[in-house]
Amino acid sequence: MTNATNCGFLKFRFLTGISLCLISGVLAACTPPDQRLFNPDAGKPPKPHYPPAPPSKPPPAPFLQIVAGTPKEQWAPAVDRSVKLALSRRPTIMFVVSVLSPEAGSPAAQVKALETLSEQDGKAVAEQIVASGAPVNQVQIDARTDTSSPKGRIRIDLR
Repeated sequence: MTNATNCGFLKFRFLTGISLCLISGVLAACTPPDQRLFNPDAGKPPKPHYPPAPPSKPPPAPFLQIVAGTPKEQWAPAVDRSVKLALSRRPTIMFVVSVLSPEAGSPAAQVKALETLSEQDGKAVAEQIVASGAPVNQVQIDARTDTSSPKGRIRIDLR
């Protein structure tokens, strides 16, 4: 081998070494390709899917319900029959008469509407229950505002 060919060979080896160092330096600076290259969520812990809660069941229907202002002649026979039937099945049953008034403008107006409805219709229904054979201590009256109905109602529930 001559000196001239040896020199060319050394240059080639030198350039090859430098290029290998540069390539390895460039590759070391980059993040290696992995599965996150195609899916950014790969490797992360899964988030479990929680289905929404099932809808709650509707409240139980009342034993009897009377729209406020209904004449006594229309609802009295139904109350009489129902009370006698309930007492024949369970003599110690409690009758809860709930007076439901629609929402009025101010709190004072709501109180006045509840008092009026309780005195007129609620008291008449409670008296009819007692007249049908229920003891007085088994009849309970309560009054509250109900925003879901535009008219007043009297509900009779059993306990």
